[in-house]
Amino acid sequence: MQPYNPDILTRQTNANMTSKEWFLVKAVGDDDMDVAGDGQLCIGALTNDVADGSAGVTKYLPVQIGGIIKAISGGSITAGTLAMSDGSGEAVTATDGKYAFGIALGTYVDGEIGSFLWAPSYLETS
Repeated sequence: MQPYNPDILTRQTNANMTSKEWFLVKAVGDDDMDVAGDGQLCIGALTNDVADGSAGVTKYLPVQIGGIIKAISGGSITAGTLAMSDGSGEAVTATDGKYAFGIALGTYVDGEIGSFLWAPSYLETS
């Protein structure tokens, strides 16, 4: 695995982020975030220091941005391919017409935590 060297941004959330370490997140309002959906524009990935999910409590969580980040894989990803968020906030191979968040720096399987070069882009092959 490549060295882990992200910048960290702190964002708030009212969402339950229990067991969402290394998942991709999106902005949903002023200084607010939630787990990213299928091909949505991501702002980063949660670190392994996530909130307990207490109902009705605003939590401030660290989000990896820039550099080389870690994210959990939602399927097989080959080194050198663009990656995006799937519907659960996990990293998968990017598809046409979706936002990619980065480039896989290794080959990863479902459930594996991988290293990705942060490089947001919109994938349009046609």
